[in-house]
Amino acid sequence: MPISVSKSLAVLCIAAITLSSINSYLIFNNIQAQQKLATELSKLDEMLEDINQTSLANVTEMRLLIDQLSSQVANLQKNISNFINQTPASIYQSTYKSVVVITTNTRLGSGFLFNSQNMILTNWHVVEGETDIQVQFYDGTRKPASIVGMDPYSDVALLMVPSSPSDAKPLRLGNSSNLYIGQQVVAIGNPLGLTGSLSSGYVSQVNELIDLMDVPIIVPVVQLDISLAPGNSGGPLLDTSGNVVGITNAGTSYGFNFAIPSNIVSRVAASLIEKGYYNHPFVGFYLLELTPEVIKQYNIINVESYQMGLLVWEVIDNYPAKEVGLQGVVKTTDSRGQIGYMAKDIILAVDGHPTRTIAEWSVYVEEHVSPGQTITLTVWRSGVTTTVNVTAVIRPSYD
Repeated sequence: MPISVSKSLAVLCIAAITLSSINSYLIFNNIQAQQKLATELSKLDEMLEDINQTSLANVTEMRLLIDQLSSQVANLQKNISNFINQTPASIYQSTYKSVVVITTNTRLGSGFLFNSQNMILTNWHVVEGETDIQVQFYDGTRKPASIVGMDPYSDVALLMVPSSPSDAKPLRLGNSSNLYIGQQVVAIGNPLGLTGSLSSGYVSQVNELIDLMDVPIIVPVVQLDISLAPGNSGGPLLDTSGNVVGITNAGTSYGFNFAIPSNIVSRVAASLIEKGYYNHPFVGFYLLELTPEVIKQYNIINVESYQMGLLVWEVIDNYPAKEVGLQGVVKTTDSRGQIGYMAKDIILAVDGHPTRTIAEWSVYVEEHVSPGQTITLTVWRSGVTTTVNVTAVIRPSYD
């Protein structure tokens, strides 16, 4: 039975909202997405059929709304088709020609075309200290490579080659801030020299901080449940749309595999292209992440056991933190005569973003702050909450 104009308009609004929610669901939730989409599309078809049978006073307005809704349905059907066909195999087929083998006198690694036909991204540790660098493409051709710029703190390096195969296209960098635990990702690289190998797995954690002996990585990384081996380092980590969401690193002897997030890579690579180097921001203090266990271990005597935030442990002379009056802990003894510490400043937030962990601090600062930029710290200062403005400078270079 035909429906009224007002009800038709209401149905159209509901349909538009439904389409928006389905598109969001499609992007962020792969699980059971196909079943939900099929059900919702069936409902939308029924709505459109009812609307088309309706006798309307304002036919022009209604037809315009119907056309808009039909267009959204067509776009959604296209997204569904793309989603269904996004498999590790399809991702590999669309990207493998862009992945290269990097060899030096002492090392083997991976890389991928970025930004142009002659620029290649890889890990810093793959080419650091090397002068004879060779790049092998998917078709077996080899080209000498020179270093455009490197950044040890993010383990990123940018190389240049004279040319590359015409059908090998630069890969796109995605948005790593959208990554979530359990998301499927794939890696393409050259583990143990096995060129063009595919690995598929999942994101097991985001925004992790690591401490490696030979690589001074200070940026947050993406932890991976994926098979990587020496030779994989420097290759692309791809999402199911074929966008690069990180540069893979074979990790440690403990089987901890990870990737440098694409949002960090994007900032670093842009600077390497323009300047040949990248400057990380630095404020000039050492921080301690507060937990009940840490408070007890260090015997911090003037805070509650549940206090959260980043305790300023030490402030470095001649840096901004010292200049704006931030203070490190004071060593003392407690009522039992045992060594303890008095907290002076605890950072609770940076520019309004909570800093309960050092990872939260690092994620914000490394993705959004540059040397010369002023940030606002929310600080617990001897029991009183206040704010402190501090301007970041350039982090000392890695030797």
